[in-house]
Amino acid sequence: MRRTALSLEARATASAKVSSTERRDVTKLPEVELAALGKISPDALRLLWVNDWYDGPLEAVVEHSGAPCLMVLHDEGGSAEHPYRWLLIRLTPEQRADEERWHALYAEHVGDHWCFHGSAVQHPAPAPEHDPSRFFSAYRERPALDVTANEVIGWADEMPAR
Repeated sequence: MRRTALSLEARATASAKVSSTERRDVTKLPEVELAALGKISPDALRLLWVNDWYDGPLEAVVEHSGAPCLMVLHDEGGSAEHPYRWLLIRLTPEQRADEERWHALYAEHVGDHWCFHGSAVQHPAPAPEHDPSRFFSAYRERPALDVTANEVIGWADEMPAR
């Protein structure tokens, strides 16, 4: 089950009075069985930034063995100790470039509070006068990211360290 990304927009735009009406689905995921995939330790991942958050991370960009991956919530049916389980999906160079472009736009107009990448990813500094609508009005029109043909490299039930 995929939720839509209203939470970040609602929080970021609360003071900007930007409508947070219906949003597109964030990501089109491949059908997978977790049992057929290997579990990946959080120590094998590096968190770069969070794309979506609602009572916990729904989607983030991470590195695994030096390669960019999308970490997307698969389900909330894990154990009491680790209730979330995420798929790790390798991004193509074009998809990574697109994710970096959207992340840079978010950081510039909303803020860089979801950045954990240090100098590994370059983007403009946050604008002195934040205007979240400059990001969210464009982001609402962004087509869903389709990763149905991408390689799913495994799954995790713990977030990587920052």
